[in-house]
Amino acid sequence: MSFISPRRHMGSYQAVDTVSRVEGASPHQLVVILFDELLLRLDAAIRHAERGEAVPMIQARARASAIVMALEESLDFEKGGELALALARIYREASRRINAALSPDKVDVLKSARQMLAEIAEAWKRIAPK
Repeated sequence: MSFISPRRHMGSYQAVDTVSRVEGASPHQLVVILFDELLLRLDAAIRHAERGEAVPMIQARARASAIVMALEESLDFEKGGELALALARIYREASRRINAALSPDKVDVLKSARQMLAEIAEAWKRIAPK
């Protein structure tokens, strides 16, 4: 008899949940999903940094950085005007902070990036159609 560890398969369940949410999502809802995943990756990076786990921290940080780049690339500067420019500046600063956190002793830098991005994520959740 074998027992399946729920923790071991958590990633699989989360992937299925994410795929389910993406199917049929509006562009606004897709941005919300990206922010949800981004905050999860930053939380993981912070958790690993606080435990002194450099390799998993760097992996989570790299995933978070890729999501921030995707968010910036999705900006429409023609339609978004000043708001898009402001978001681009915030994304670049958050990306700089995420990329500056090269070791577990830089957890405060990750936390500051997360705080910046969490505020934007909350705003997107408020305006995204349900």
